[in-house]
Amino acid sequence: MKRKFLTLPTLLLAVAFMTSCDDNADIIIDDEPTKFSDRESEWVRLSLIENGKIVIMQPNTGEMHATVEGPLVDGARYYTSNSGRYLTSIERDENTLRFFDSGIKNLEDRGQVSAAKWLDVRVEAPLPTHYASSEGHIVIFNDGDGSITHIDEAQLDVPSYRPRIFAFENTVAHHGAGFRLRNGKFAVTFKNNDEPGGIPQMVKFVDANGIVIDDNGGVEVAGIHGDAVNGKYGVFGSTDGVIVVDDQGNINLIENVEGLKAESGNWLGTLKGHDNSDLFFGRARKLGVFKINPITKTINNVYAGGDVLADMFSSDGKYYVVHTADNKVRTFDGITGSELASRTVEMAEIPELPQENSRVLDNLMAMEEPSPVLVCSEDFLYVLAPNRTQIKVLEIKSLTHVHTIELPSAVESMMKNGFSLKGN
Repeated sequence: MKRKFLTLPTLLLAVAFMTSCDDNADIIIDDEPTKFSDRESEWVRLSLIENGKIVIMQPNTGEMHATVEGPLVDGARYYTSNSGRYLTSIERDENTLRFFDSGIKNLEDRGQVSAAKWLDVRVEAPLPTHYASSEGHIVIFNDGDGSITHIDEAQLDVPSYRPRIFAFENTVAHHGAGFRLRNGKFAVTFKNNDEPGGIPQMVKFVDANGIVIDDNGGVEVAGIHGDAVNGKYGVFGSTDGVIVVDDQGNINLIENVEGLKAESGNWLGTLKGHDNSDLFFGRARKLGVFKINPITKTINNVYAGGDVLADMFSSDGKYYVVHTADNKVRTFDGITGSELASRTVEMAEIPELPQENSRVLDNLMAMEEPSPVLVCSEDFLYVLAPNRTQIKVLEIKSLTHVHTIELPSAVESMMKNGFSLKGN
């Protein structure tokens, strides 16, 4: 192996640099490490949102591939589809869903690039709010009437395709949630209409034609908020514990463990899942993060603290990342839930959301918001710096800083698009 030897002055300079730099980048005396530009997939993209436009950037080269001008609705929330190709824009106050095509298509063994654009597909539904996706199927819950919108991602580029809206009898407007399981059935929240307030108490299965299977397995709780799905299993957060459904038609309740209880902020009201992980992670606003195992029906605390700002899986589900108010980032194994690394990283502030509903519901809804300043690919974490003209790149597993991307102008927020191919 080729080795490099440093003279004493050079070594002293290296040590001074290492102690003054805040990115904790290791100095390698042996062979040079592989550059970030060679390690990140050429098919990964960052969608930079700024001044009424979306700019598509290839992070491993820093090249700006496309700029799409068009109206961006204030308060819209953006979610990346399973394939990485599309962004769903949920424009709640406008009663509208729109879809942005990044132009990066995964052909399994290779990628294909087409023009980035807003699709002509537009869905109008009353107060579209909660987003869930699994195995290429997107479900949006519409708070205005308790209906759901189902989007088959594989059909979005077909000009004649229109997503389906399923409206249900014997339901009312509420802040609910729903998703699709791999057996083709949906799991959707319903209210006990005798109970006051805006959150639901039950979960019911709905078949592929929108027919409600009117049996909730005997599980009824004081309130439900938040959900996540991995295809085989799905979970809903509730005041009484976590409601678990599966593709065999079962609905069960994992009761709260010690510390979790129905009082405001002390139950798992926000959940995350990934198709490649059997585990789910749930957040209680005052108590931190808990891992949920739907197979063993257990809940365990993995981070205790009432300061979580955002959390997310890496794009392949291998890692789970938690961002806290002191700008500390923690990486957990997405398969086992064990903590792997932590470090403090300076990043742009996340703006506070306006308070519109009851304080309890506002807090729960705020916890669902995707982070506008931190996104993941398979192996790398992209962090928008406080000046918003730089993006720090960290290796997710170790949280080592490996690169800084310089931007030509400040950006408001960013999303991840594209995908990774092994060896690409």
